[in-house]
Amino acid sequence: MVKITFGFFLFFSILGFSQSGKLLQGKVLSEGKVVGLVDVVNMNSKKSSTSDGEGNFSLWVTAGDELYFLTKDYADLKMVITPTDLNQNPLVISLNKKPVELEDVEIVKKSSLKVQITQGDIDAIKLSKQANALKVTNVYDGTIENGVDFVRMFKGIANWFKNKDKEKPEKPLPPITFKDYLAGHFDEAFYLTKLQLKPEEIALFIAYCEADSRAKPLAERQDLLEMADFLFEKNKEFKKLER
Repeated sequence: MVKITFGFFLFFSILGFSQSGKLLQGKVLSEGKVVGLVDVVNMNSKKSSTSDGEGNFSLWVTAGDELYFLTKDYADLKMVITPTDLNQNPLVISLNKKPVELEDVEIVKKSSLKVQITQGDIDAIKLSKQANALKVTNVYDGTIENGVDFVRMFKGIANWFKNKDKEKPEKPLPPITFKDYLAGHFDEAFYLTKLQLKPEEIALFIAYCEADSRAKPLAERQDLLEMADFLFEKNKEFKKLER
């Protein structure tokens, strides 16, 4: 009787063990080298393990469980455990290294130095060559070789002062008036459709608004939305007037 009871106990233990899963023994490698400190997570049972310095790990799994292998320097790996995987001892997991991310490098193309020569420069060079060709050697002509052209220099300074005197300071633009601002930003249709004014009331309405102390500063700020709010506000007051 004891033997039969023990047999049933052993049978149901084995059956329960096969249904509950197996302690999977695994080893993590990358290009033939062991990888340690890899987190192994069973997404079904929410259990986890970490590979040791030799890449070994152990984790309870069942066929169909989804495992995630996570580590800093290697690409994440997801796998589903099959019955064949359960029979592997150890189950070898291969990880791929993450690609090296290069910092953005800005390449600036340097343009070659270009010297611009005008037609005036060319003419001056020609005249200089002609003058040197006409000089007679060993005869003093009153000029200083490679000397400073003081006449030309003083003429340039004099012309600069003349041009400076001709320059007139720019006059500041007069501030825009209230009526000018309205004329440039609000057409007749605005007064007729938005403000519901009659054509003969538009000029009177503008004069009424201009009498408000806020009108001039509003025009100087040139804020269209602020001006529109002001006109709508004054329109309500204008329509309450007895005329």
